[in-house]
Amino acid sequence: MLSIYKIAPVMLAVACQLALAAEPSRISVHTLAAGKEVARIQLPVGPPHSLQVEANQVEHEKGGVTRARGNVRVTIRNGSSSSGSTTITGEEIIVRRKVLDARELAAIRALESMGAPGKRDAARDRKELARLKTIITSHGWPGARFAGPELAANAFTVLMRTPPKEMEALLPALREAQAQNDVPGAQLAQAEDRLLVAKGQPQRYGTQLASGKPVIIEDESALDIRRKMLGLPPMPTTSGQ
Repeated sequence: MLSIYKIAPVMLAVACQLALAAEPSRISVHTLAAGKEVARIQLPVGPPHSLQVEANQVEHEKGGVTRARGNVRVTIRNGSSSSGSTTITGEEIIVRRKVLDARELAAIRALESMGAPGKRDAARDRKELARLKTIITSHGWPGARFAGPELAANAFTVLMRTPPKEMEALLPALREAQAQNDVPGAQLAQAEDRLLVAKGQPQRYGTQLASGKPVIIEDESALDIRRKMLGLPPMPTTSGQ
């Protein structure tokens, strides 16, 4: 028999169809095949969502885990009715929800502010860098698993505005996150190259350009091998080369 399970803690609906967000949570949807994860969606922490799970079997486990098996259909809707919905299907899907503690929520709010529009100046850059350092000290690099792709991109933007000495101190955290597939390889490549060029050294991945052409590159014969290791395509040939 097909069962339907609505994950109420994500969003509470009232009779007039307004939505009240529950505690801010980190929610991820994992699709499994033969018991192994083959796909994952990390929902943004900020906006409220509602999730409806339909399956032959639905189990609500400890720790905010919902496990569905057999003809699974998960429908994700944003709090705004005009934003549409996303549907995920499979034979086994796990939904994980973790309520953020006070420190995690403060980190998320700081990452949100990093992407806010407004005047960009040295004072704001210093303030955001200080916030990013605090987040890294407490939680490690704020990648997609911690903050979702959009807020993780805000952290990377702050890093790329950072002076070389400060960037060098933060790069180990970014490297560790990339090794765990928590940030795109392209981000690590850009940061590594930016730092090398700033120090007057050849870049490794060819991401930094001057007058439309790459700045000097270390061992160009192995360039595409290094790029492939970080998931980058072969280096395009520029005109005049």
